[in-house]
Amino acid sequence: MSQTELNVKKFTAIAVQGLVISIAVSSLVLLFTSSGDTLSIVREEINWKRVPLLAVPVFISWSCNGLRFWLMSRCIGRPLKYTRAVSIAVSSEFGVMASPGGIGGAAVRLGFLKKSGIPYAHGAALLAADIFLDILFFISITPFALTALFNYIPFDAAAFANGRNCGWLALLLMPVLFCLLRKPVYQALKRQKHFRRYRVDGRLRLARQKLTSGFRKGRNAFRLIFKEHRGMLLINYLLAGLQFSARYSILPLAIFLLGYPVNPLPLIVMQGLLFMISMLAVAPGGGGSVEVLAALALPQLMPTDLVGVAILLWRVFTYHFYLLFGGLIFARTLRKPAPEPYS
Repeated sequence: MSQTELNVKKFTAIAVQGLVISIAVSSLVLLFTSSGDTLSIVREEINWKRVPLLAVPVFISWSCNGLRFWLMSRCIGRPLKYTRAVSIAVSSEFGVMASPGGIGGAAVRLGFLKKSGIPYAHGAALLAADIFLDILFFISITPFALTALFNYIPFDAAAFANGRNCGWLALLLMPVLFCLLRKPVYQALKRQKHFRRYRVDGRLRLARQKLTSGFRKGRNAFRLIFKEHRGMLLINYLLAGLQFSARYSILPLAIFLLGYPVNPLPLIVMQGLLFMISMLAVAPGGGGSVEVLAALALPQLMPTDLVGVAILLWRVFTYHFYLLFGGLIFARTLRKPAPEPYS
């Protein structure tokens, strides 16, 4: 058995675990949130011919991510072909989805960049630049999203008495609580079976060591990107906005298909928080945490008896589709010889 086959099988095994967990939890959410009217509403409201169109935002997101790779590789003087950049982008997305805590995403990205002729240090610089721009995008839209949320849902005594805002408050307070309790949380995660089984602690230490050792070499590439290519960074930022807007538009579109148009801004931030929580869960697909927390939050925006349907549609295109289609691209890219750099 070759090392390539071993890697594909390892990712596949974890991805299958994530699929099973996600489908099981989504089915339970659907069971507990459905009512006698759910089936008739779904039959009457949903035009099933339009459901496959939910894949369009996924392809837009992947195209933007690949274009960001393509542009940033030129910033450090090691240009990639666009098709290669898209393949690496999709493969890294698959690595995030098919690994506990998403730790495989960075490894897949750096490994494929190395295979394409970009050293680890420069690849780490590109990764740091992308993460910075992603965070900047979410910071810039958060005030607007929170304003839209507070305008949509009244946070007053009557609302609390009816118990309407518990789900949203849990999501909004989760990052604050994590920052305050990060050390106890980390110690608790270390005791989890998946954390020990996949040696996440050791992998994180090794990743920190590699990033630290390559910092001096990567610093020059990082400085080159941020000081000498500001126009390119602006384009990258706009692409990041389009990438995440497309990816996180799937849930609002799924709810719209059910006949309940909603403001997408709060849902973008909510999905970003859910993604972070799924990474902290250190389990394939977040171990069902995404589905459960979404089931707590979405009844604030739509009828409860349709929440399960919306979550199922959403996860099919933002998780299952990433695993299945992204896995094919990952396997193909892993086995394909590295092309010559494009100039």
